[in-house]
Amino acid sequence: MAPHNIWIQCAPAAAKGEAVRCYLYYGHYLEPDGQAEAARVRWWVAAPSREPEALRPAASGQALAAAFTPDTHGVYTLLATYDRGLFTVTRDGRWLPGAAAHPGEEVARTVELCYFAKRLVFVDATEPWPGSFAQELEIVPFKPERDELTVLVQHRGRPLPGAQVWAHCQGKPRTRLAVTDMHGKADFGLTPGEWLLLVRHEGRPAQADADARITNAVFGLTWA
Repeated sequence: MAPHNIWIQCAPAAAKGEAVRCYLYYGHYLEPDGQAEAARVRWWVAAPSREPEALRPAASGQALAAAFTPDTHGVYTLLATYDRGLFTVTRDGRWLPGAAAHPGEEVARTVELCYFAKRLVFVDATEPWPGSFAQELEIVPFKPERDELTVLVQHRGRPLPGAQVWAHCQGKPRTRLAVTDMHGKADFGLTPGEWLLLVRHEGRPAQADADARITNAVFGLTWA
């Protein structure tokens, strides 16, 4: 996987009219490492059957924090994007900010880097689970059957077959791996805990001065 990701943490369930405080972290597999730049982060909350509404993140310790107050029952979705911009990758594997010349460095390539994150909040209800929100790279979860979670990986709104999806549970030493089928779907067996599912995609860049665009998507779920 990419060296860093973003993920959202908050209470998995809430009540109507009860403020929900949520946190966006930047780091490795549920371990913060620095802080996302607030100016490059966009964050939304989507109530059931509504368009996402923007949240305003503010620094809070190692995280960015935001809050919303649900006004209806149902499954809410938190969505975030962190656009890291352009990076120069050196031949010895270092990532340097920007695509400008770096004197004395042997440059392998330049890349665009962007992260996406998603989390569900259950407000006096556990269904129906929401579908796709048309993020550039997105993990769309389906309501689990017993302890089996099926996810759909989409890139620009289309199923992404052959994608590696990593599942990491906090406090567990092993990370699970599944590969999406021809329909962009993958299955995971869940045990109770705090889970992050991660997927990475490398494709054509949007800017002429980059050689590739790397996107990472994370879906977070607290499974009881």
